Amino acid sequence: VFCHDVTPLSLQVSKELESSDHKMVLCALPFDFRHSSIHKLQKTRQYRNYKNVDWNLLHTLLSCSDWENFFLSSSLTDALDIFYQINNSCLDTIAPIKLSNIIKSNDLYIPLHYREKLRRLQKSYHKSNDFSALMEITMTFNQVKEVHRLKAINEELSAMHSSSKVQNLVRLFNKRLKPSRNSDTPCILRNGLMITNHNIITNLFSDFFANRGIPQDDNEVDITNSATNHMESVTFTYDNICKSINSLRTSSSYGVDGIASIYFKLGGPNLPLILLKLFDLSLTTGSYPNRWKTSYICPRYKSGDRTNLHNYRPINITPVISRIMEKIVCDQMSDYLLSEKLIFNSQHGFLKTRSCMTCHFEFFNLVFTKRSLGHLVLVLYLDISKAFDMVNHKLLVGKLSSYGIRNPLLAWLNSFLSNRHQIVKINSTLSKPEPVTSGV
Repeated sequence: VFCHDVTPLSLQVSKELESSDHKMVLCALPFDFRHSSIHKLQKTRQYRNYKNVDWNLLHTLLSCSDWENFFLSSSLTDALDIFYQINNSCLDTIAPIKLSNIIKSNDLYIPLHYREKLRRLQKSYHKSNDFSALMEITMTFNQVKEVHRLKAINEELSAMHSSSKVQNLVRLFNKRLKPSRNSDTPCILRNGLMITNHNIITNLFSDFFANRGIPQDDNEVDITNSATNHMESVTFTYDNICKSINSLRTSSSYGVDGIASIYFKLGGPNLPLILLKLFDLSLTTGSYPNRWKTSYICPRYKSGDRTNLHNYRPINITPVISRIMEKIVCDQMSDYLLSEKLIFNSQHGFLKTRSCMTCHFEFFNLVFTKRSLGHLVLVLYLDISKAFDMVNHKLLVGKLSSYGIRNPLLAWLNSFLSNRHQIVKINSTLSKPEPVTSGV
């Protein structure tokens, strides 16, 4: 018996199991209940049901709300308070918060009549210890699996014969992919103890992810100026805000402010005008709202032992409204940096019309050309560990300044990077906030 940092109290080899040539191994392991974290797993979560929302009602509510103080306000904090007060009131009207039971996505759903049959067979077996009842239970489970198999085939045929074939097939693929992406972590092994308390688990993940970065450096940064021109601001318009909203994936998931992307996408023509006021106020004051500086971190399992913290990667979920603004800023800054030739042609990541595919094509084209000339090609691959987590914020702001980024945009970017926090979220359990001192 192999154990991880645990010495068995006793070990005994018994006789063979019935219908098997393997012997039973009886092992007793030490387990201190006083210091363990046995805890009933969370069974419910909070959510808003957007399935049957009357979006015309939302348009009416937003139109009839009092926005006068919002549009007259010169204070970003006051404008944000009014924005969230009105929008949260509208949300509570059209899609009030509900509680639902958490169902593990990898569990096999058993229809009601099969569940009743299984209960009867279970009672019969406990009363008589009749082996035939176990055989019938196995047959019933096989029938349930067959029902699911036929249902899956019908879903595929329905998607194939629909008018929007590709869209429905992608939706079906993502639906079936969900079980492997389940972020639920039922237990974590820590110092030889199995921890199941979600409050403790979220804080363990929070400490683990917070230590991936580097501490804040207060030393002055001196970087040579590389730009001949400069960029001071970003232009927000009704059209580019609508374009940014339309680029969002329609989803009911949300960040710390509780507003999902579906709300912005179907919220009507007034929302972009409201966001235009907020974005202009934020940029002109060089201040990024503190409400948007906190993000949810969802641990996503990668591979290996599920009880090991190192086998999870953090998925960062920021407020949707901040993503709308960030996309516009990113697009216009990228255009400026490309026009000034401040981004190398060899870069393929995070640029329009470029991707891993274009990088591979350029690389293989270079290799093929050199080999055709009879040259020897040697390739050295480098992978920087936690590269994006280790980006120094002060160095990044200094680099942007050397590229000609000026106030108020530079002040806004500095505010964007400073005083950020992250909260690990598992179902509806939240960790304590942790500061983010590095990384992008």
